[in-house]
Amino acid sequence: MDVSHLLDPLNDAQRQAVTAPLAPMLVLAGAGSGKTRVLTHRVAWLVQVENVSPHGILAVTFTNKAAGEMRGRIEEQLGIPSAPLWIGTFHGIAHRLLRMHWREAGLPQGFSILDAEDEGLRPKHLKDDGDPTRRQMIRLYEAYEDACRRNGVVDFAELLLRSHELWKDVPGLVDHYRSRFGHVLVDEFQDTNTIQYSWLKTLAGSTSIPFVVGDDDQSIYRWRGAKVENLQQFRRDF
Repeated sequence: MDVSHLLDPLNDAQRQAVTAPLAPMLVLAGAGSGKTRVLTHRVAWLVQVENVSPHGILAVTFTNKAAGEMRGRIEEQLGIPSAPLWIGTFHGIAHRLLRMHWREAGLPQGFSILDAEDEGLRPKHLKDDGDPTRRQMIRLYEAYEDACRRNGVVDFAELLLRSHELWKDVPGLVDHYRSRFGHVLVDEFQDTNTIQYSWLKTLAGSTSIPFVVGDDDQSIYRWRGAKVENLQQFRRDF
């Protein structure tokens, strides 16, 4: 098979990553080094060389703009529409899951979404550490969560938490998605926070093959809980 269209635009290091064996892979590279190009060419390599079904691939990034660029590149390389493929942001993929499994998630079918900062934990899992102010904030969080539940509303941060709980709490559901998505690819992995990393780890389990690219010198989402340390944690877990 002629794969020159996949490999010719790449440098030696990029080619090595794109053509790596089918095993968990962490690719570290600096800003402007073509990390997203490596990820999209890896998708094309999996489909055209490794004979992986496009429907068995999940590709995740952090912004709608980046997801759109990823879709466009994959469409161009594979020559197929990307609409049926699971390519999007963490929150976009979580939203898609909850729309498909709203009953199992305990949501009304037409639930709405509010915007909010990432939390990643339920009130019952938070400790006040003897701080009266923190105790009051936890109580307010409980009241807010209860109001959202009564009104069929999910805030933006809750999308990930709820979809993660869906996989953990509904028997057989995560097994279905592990079986379907044999390859999970994540762009800008240094920007994952605790709940995003746990979400990925739960999905991958011991059957899916994660391929992540990141830069250990930077993270633009530290203020939202991003943990560059997840790059090292990936090495330990996978």
